[in-house]
Amino acid sequence: MGKTVFAIVNPRAASYLAGRKWQHIRREIMAAGFEVTGRFTEHKYHAVELAREACSRNADIILSVGGDGTFNEIVNGVMSRNCPADRRPVLGIVSVGTGSDFARTLGLTGDYRAAVRAMIRGKPRFCDVGFVRFTIGGRTKTRYFANVFDVGLGGNVVRIANFVPKNLGGFLTFLLSSLAGLATFKPPRLRIDIDGEHADTGLITIVGCANGQYFGGGMNIAPMARLDDGRLEVLYVKDTNLFRFVRRVLMPVYKARHLGYERLFHRPCRRVLITGQRVFVCDVDGEEEKAEKVEVTLVDRAIRILSPLPRSSTTQKKPEILR
Repeated sequence: MGKTVFAIVNPRAASYLAGRKWQHIRREIMAAGFEVTGRFTEHKYHAVELAREACSRNADIILSVGGDGTFNEIVNGVMSRNCPADRRPVLGIVSVGTGSDFARTLGLTGDYRAAVRAMIRGKPRFCDVGFVRFTIGGRTKTRYFANVFDVGLGGNVVRIANFVPKNLGGFLTFLLSSLAGLATFKPPRLRIDIDGEHADTGLITIVGCANGQYFGGGMNIAPMARLDDGRLEVLYVKDTNLFRFVRRVLMPVYKARHLGYERLFHRPCRRVLITGQRVFVCDVDGEEEKAEKVEVTLVDRAIRILSPLPRSSTTQKKPEILR
C-alpha cells in the first residue's frame, strides 16, 4: 500500500469538531510517514466530487474525516469509477461524527488519535457494498451504502436528528430522535420481496438491510452482520405498537437483545424489493431519502477499507435467530 493520502474533511461534523481537530489529525498522519492532501467539504454531496478527484489523482488512500454521511458520499464517489476494487484507492476512516456507526463495526473507536493509529496500523480488507434504486413518481435515483439502509422509522428519525444539537453526542441525539420519531410516525403498509420471493406484507415499523452491525448512534441492529460475507441481513418489525416497540426493540437494541421479539423477523439475502402504497421515507447511512419503491442489491467485495480487526473478526458468522 502506498503512502499518499487524500483526506476529505467535513468541518461541520460533530458540531465542528472535525474541522477543529483536522490539523492535529494531519500532523499525526504525516508523522507516520504519509504524504497528506486535505480538502474540506463545502456543501452536500461535495465529498462525492472530491472522492472522484482523489481517484483521478491516483491517491493510495482516501481518508474520511467526519461521520457516516461523509463516508457514504466518499463510497458513492469511489463506486462511480468503473473498475475492480483492487484498482480503486483504499478507504480509511477517522470518525469524528455524531453516529460513527460504520466505524464501530470496524473496531475504530476512541478519540481521533486512537483512530489515526488504528488506521495507520490497519490492513486493507475487502468490503461489500449495497446498491439502492429508488423509484418515486416514475423517476429513479440510485445510491450506494456501506453500512445500513432502512425504510420506515429510520428515515423519520434521521429527519429529526438533523435538527437536534450535535453536542449531545450520538447516543442521546439518536435516542431522543427515535422517541420523537415514534411519537409522530405512522407505519406504512409495505410489501417485502426477498431474493425474488414474496416475504411479507403489512404495517411495517422499520425494515433494515444491514451490511454493518450498528446504526442510529450505537444501536446493534445486526450483530450477525459481516462486511465481506456476500450477504445482507434483512430485519423488520411488523404489526406492533409504540409501547411494545420501545420495550422490546428500542431499549434492548443497544445490547443486541432485540432479536427474540416475536414481531421482529430476520432473513439473510442478496436482494430486497420494498414496495409501498404511498411515499415512504428511507435512511441511507444516516441520510434521508424518499421513495415509493426501492430495490436493494449487494455488490460483493466492492471496496477496500483499512481495518484494525483480524480477518476472522470480519468473516466468522455468529449464531443468529432466523424466522
